Amino acid sequence: NPEGDDAGHETVTLINLAPGKVDLSGWFIADKNKKRSVISNMQLNPGATDVVKLDGQGAQLGNNGGIITLLDPGGLKQHGVSYTKEQARSGWTVLF
Repeated sequence: NPEGDDAGHETVTLINLAPGKVDLSGWFIADKNKKRSVISNMQLNPGATDVVKLDGQGAQLGNNGGIITLLDPGGLKQHGVSYTKEQARSGWTVLF
C-alpha cells in the first residue's frame, strides 16, 4: 500500500515455488471487484520472483482489505489470498 495516491503505484510480487520454470504470460491478477490486470511476458525459474505493476485501470488493491486472485489464461483461479484493513497500512508491504 504505497503512501499517497495509490493508482498506478501498487504492485503484486509473485514467487515460483514449483520445481520447474513457469510461464505466467497471459495470466491475470484480479481484485475483489473482479477487475483484471494481465501479466505480460513473465517467466519464472524455480524460486524466482517478479513484480506485476498495477496501472490503476485493472486490478486494484483495496486500502480497507481485499482479495488478490491469480487467474490462468482461461480465467480459472489458481491461487488467491485475502488481507485485512489492518494489514493494508499506508507505506507497508503485505506478505502472504
